[in-house]
Amino acid sequence: MATINETRLPTLILQSSIFLLVIATATGFFFYTDPVGLGILAGGSIAIINFVWQRRTLRQLLDHQIAPSAGSAAVRYLLRLSITAVILYAVLTSGRFSIIALLIGLSVIVAVIIALTLYSAFYKGD
Repeated sequence: MATINETRLPTLILQSSIFLLVIATATGFFFYTDPVGLGILAGGSIAIINFVWQRRTLRQLLDHQIAPSAGSAAVRYLLRLSITAVILYAVLTSGRFSIIALLIGLSVIVAVIIALTLYSAFYKGD
């Protein structure tokens, strides 16, 4: 793997997270039960969508020359958090998903960021 630069990092995180989610979901379905596979898929999907939404919002805020009001930024943040909470509540109360698998799926982004951090810390490129 080539060295990781800052411009490629968000794309690399997203691609690696999707790849890890596919592998983990397939493992959940084939080696465990359907609720495990569904839990990993649901949790990972929520985490990835939340990551993309947060990145898009931050990019919009940083691209503007005139800073938006703190109130509008807070409202956007609370809206994203509220929608995520409602979706998680619906998933948890449906009874179709394994809670542990859901937590594993929600950790996909974190696992990729930790792996890329360790790779960057220990890899000495040419």
